[in-house]
Amino acid sequence: MRVTAYVIHTRPFQESKVMLDLFSLELGLLRGVYRLPKKGTRVIPSPFVRYDIELKGRTDLKTIALIEPLHKPVRIEGIHLYASLYVHELLSRLITSSIPVADLFVLYEWLLQSIENMAPIAPLLRRFEVGLFQELGMPIDMAYTGSGEALVPTQLYRFDFKFGLRPFLGDKPKQLPVMFVEGEVAIQYMSGAWSNKDVLLMSKELHRKWLDYLLSGKKLEARRLLPNKPYRGDRLFGVPKFTINKVTV
Repeated sequence: MRVTAYVIHTRPFQESKVMLDLFSLELGLLRGVYRLPKKGTRVIPSPFVRYDIELKGRTDLKTIALIEPLHKPVRIEGIHLYASLYVHELLSRLITSSIPVADLFVLYEWLLQSIENMAPIAPLLRRFEVGLFQELGMPIDMAYTGSGEALVPTQLYRFDFKFGLRPFLGDKPKQLPVMFVEGEVAIQYMSGAWSNKDVLLMSKELHRKWLDYLLSGKKLEARRLLPNKPYRGDRLFGVPKFTINKVTV
C-alpha cells in the first residue's frame, strides 16, 4: 500500500529503527516502523516534508518499506515552529487512525504553506481548528440560536456547549455559560472574519475551551511553547464577554 503523508512525530524503536506517526492523504493518521539505512548518512525522516511511502502489514502498526521525499523540507522556525508542533499534537490526539480525512489534509498543507510564508499565526491556527472540529463531527455552530432563530447583531447571547447560543435577558443565569457573545461577533466568526481582532480574541478563548471539552480536560503539551496570555477583557458575572469594539470619532 502506498500513501502520500507527512511525518508528525518520531521516536526511537528498537535498535536502528524509529517509529513514525504519519498524517496521510489516503488514510488519515497512521503509525509505522522504519528501519534506518545501514549505509551512508542515517537521516531520520523529517516533519514538514511530503513523502511517498510504501507500507506493509495488516495490523495498525505498519512496516515502512519505502519512504521518499517529494520536495525539500519546509523551513519553519521560532513561533511558527511551535505552532506547527501544536497542530501535530492536535492531529495525533484527536484524529482516529486509518480513517480518510482528505479535506483536513488539504487544510494542513495550506497551513504549512502559509507558515512558510510567515503569515500571522493566530488566524492560521483558528482556521485550522475550525476545520478540525468539522472533521471530528463536532463543529461550533453560531449561525443560529440553539432553537434555530436568526441572530440579532446587537443582541447579547450566552453560549453553552450543550445548548449553543441563547439570548441573554439580563438576569444572572443559574448556570453560568462558557461566554457571553454579541450577535455581530458570532455572525462574523461564522463567516471566517479572522482579520477582525474582536472575532480573533473570542475564537481563541472559545477554541481553547472547546478543545478542553473534546480532550476531557487533558492538557496539550505544545501549549506550553506558545504565548499564554489569559483573557483580560470584559466580563459579566465573571464570565468572558465579547462584543464588537465600536470606535467613535
